[in-house]
Amino acid sequence: MHNYEIFQHLSTESIEPREFLRYCFGIDKFTSEAILEEEIRFGYSTRCINLISKLLGMQKKTVREWGDNPNFEGMPQHARKTCSYAQIALSPKVLTGIASRRDYTAPRLSAMQFVEETLLNGLSPSERLKEVSSTKFRGQYLTLLSETLKISKRTIYLWGTDIELPKMPKYHQHTLAYAFAAYRKKQQQSIAA
Repeated sequence: MHNYEIFQHLSTESIEPREFLRYCFGIDKFTSEAILEEEIRFGYSTRCINLISKLLGMQKKTVREWGDNPNFEGMPQHARKTCSYAQIALSPKVLTGIASRRDYTAPRLSAMQFVEETLLNGLSPSERLKEVSSTKFRGQYLTLLSETLKISKRTIYLWGTDIELPKMPKYHQHTLAYAFAAYRKKQQQSIAA
């Protein structure tokens, strides 16, 4: 439990919005000229805003306020991290489909669900009780969340003193959901290899 296997499968770097969007729409392997042609094509900007707003569970207006599309220079770090995890978890085909769907709802995973799936999964009930009762457990799950979300433990502590973290913002729950999906995908790939 102490080695946080999840970090072996997840990128520590956040992706730039433009690079992420190129991946999503399958143009990242094109020549520079072809990429530019796609990016200035009518409707590309709208598709970018639709995808990011749906993926992050945010309003389109909020996404537009992050700056020029498709660079989105003002995109918050948590949103960049979420995009990084989504890129690992989802194929370009799935991501493009999200942009065109009206009914897509960004997945959410509570802090407690994330901790259960990453730190406690596979333990027997008695082992789980022993682990959760340990004086080190709180520090371990705070470290796990802090490293996954790329925010300080102090910030997480402000969300509540129990494992449920009731004041955790929804956008971080989206990040945890994509991080967990990315972790599972990479874990399955390493098993298959």
